[in-house]
Amino acid sequence: MYNPRRMRYHAGMNNRGGGRAVMVASSVLFSAMSILIVAAQGVDSSIIACARFVTGAAAIAGLALTGVIRLKMANFRWLIVRGGFGATSVYLLYRGIVHLGLAKGTILNYTYPMFAALLAPSLLKERLSPDVLAAGIVSFGGVWLIVGSTAAGGLTGFGGIGPEEILALTGGVLAGVAVVAIKKLRETDSPYVIYLSQCIFGLLVVVFPAAGSSFLFPVRAWLLLLGIGILATAGQLLMTWAYKHVTATEGSLLAFLTPVLNLLFGLAIFGETVRLPALLGSAVVLLACAYVALRERLLRLA
Repeated sequence: MYNPRRMRYHAGMNNRGGGRAVMVASSVLFSAMSILIVAAQGVDSSIIACARFVTGAAAIAGLALTGVIRLKMANFRWLIVRGGFGATSVYLLYRGIVHLGLAKGTILNYTYPMFAALLAPSLLKERLSPDVLAAGIVSFGGVWLIVGSTAAGGLTGFGGIGPEEILALTGGVLAGVAVVAIKKLRETDSPYVIYLSQCIFGLLVVVFPAAGSSFLFPVRAWLLLLGIGILATAGQLLMTWAYKHVTATEGSLLAFLTPVLNLLFGLAIFGETVRLPALLGSAVVLLACAYVALRERLLRLA
């Protein structure tokens, strides 16, 4: 017998499952982008960020000019918040990867899920369930293990943190605000408009530091910059689409896959030092993400 309420429930579950899968795909693309950032040695982080924003803006403009998409801005206030906070966070992420390494630079920036989880209930009126909050705290503990073990001399935690580490953590706070803004904007604006706001504000953020840097790169570096822009644009659009179907807290926790992958890639590709606590922290983060992704199915089985 046809049951409209049941059909809507299953449709919502399918959309939410699709949102989780797309969020995971976005995390993988962002990790691949991070590898290219490290490979682009000698290129200033402001130029790397500029390449991302120029590529993204060009892609969105091209789709709009060819009639594939329509750009209509609705929530200007949140678009400004998303653009300004998100663009600055991206620059600080790239700076962190360049100055601190692939693993540590990414992980410090990816503390943002905890900040997004704390902000979402007050700004978005989302219900923060105790088990998801616990998963966030556990994930943050895993990040602590990873960050502490990347320091010379073993597990040191956050003691002795330097200016670059502070900047990377600041990027995490700003990214948390940006994620909340994305979730709010998905009620009124398309993923293309939301990403375009980041690109426009991003160019304003990095244009002055980039203008003082050298652009005399070999062809290989220009190709890497193009690859960074393409991967970042694809990852960002997928992430923005996914936030329509998952909560800000859930999406942020699934995004934790990026720093874990970067930790492993830093070890395998670039020979970065990874100690046992870092591997343990990676396992903790993965388990927390897996729980968040599967929690509704697990609760139904209980």
